[in-house]
Amino acid sequence: MPLEIKLKDGSVLAFPTPIVRYQAPEAEAVNPRLREIVLARAVAEEGIRRSNVGGWHSKDDLLEWNEPEIQVFKRWIQGGARRMLQILSAEKGAAQQGELQVVAWANVSRQGDYNKIHNHPGCSFSGVYYVDVGQPDPEAHETGYIEFLEPRLGADMIELPGSPFGGKHKVEPENGLMLVFPAWLYHYVNPYHGPGERISIAFNITVKSFGPKGGSQTK
Repeated sequence: MPLEIKLKDGSVLAFPTPIVRYQAPEAEAVNPRLREIVLARAVAEEGIRRSNVGGWHSKDDLLEWNEPEIQVFKRWIQGGARRMLQILSAEKGAAQQGELQVVAWANVSRQGDYNKIHNHPGCSFSGVYYVDVGQPDPEAHETGYIEFLEPRLGADMIELPGSPFGGKHKVEPENGLMLVFPAWLYHYVNPYHGPGERISIAFNITVKSFGPKGGSQTK
C-alpha cells in the first residue's frame, strides 16, 4: 500500500518521502573510538572511488571489522532501520522487526572533498552516520551539508508563492546523528571546508521481510 499522510480534514499528502533522523545513544562515548578506528584504516588501506571526489572511502566491509565499537554501531543501524519500518508499516506505532542485510563503509573528507549526486540501486534504504563533523569553516556556506533532491519529475515547474514544490532538503551534519532514507532518493554532499577531517559511515540496507514483533513477516 503506498505511503500517504492523511490530514484531519480528510485531505491526503500523497507520495511522501521519509527521511529518518535517529540520534545514536551513547554517541559521545563511542564516537572518539570510532574516529580512531576509521583513521587507522585510512592510513593502512588504500581507499576506493565511488561518488566521492577526493577523500577516503573504505571497502564495503566495515561491519566485518573486529572492534567492539563496530558492534555498537550495528545496533544503531538496527535502531534507525526499525524507525523507518515503523513509518512504512500499515500498523502505525507498532514495534517492528525484520530480516535485514546491511553493508557499510567509512568516509573521510578533508578540505574541498565532496560527493557527487548519486543514489543506491539494489537495496531498500541507505543511510549515513556522522562520527565527527570536523571543524567546518563558519564562513563557508553549508559546508559538508547533505542535500536531497526533489524526486518528483516536474515538481519544480509549478510557480507558487513560497515555492512549496521542488527544491532540496538540506541537512546540517551533527555528531551522533544518523539519517536513513529510501535508497532511490538522489542526494549529494557539499564540499567540506575547514581544518581536520570530517568522518562519516554510510550504509545500505536490504529488507528481506518485516512485520510487528510477535506477528507474521511481510516479504
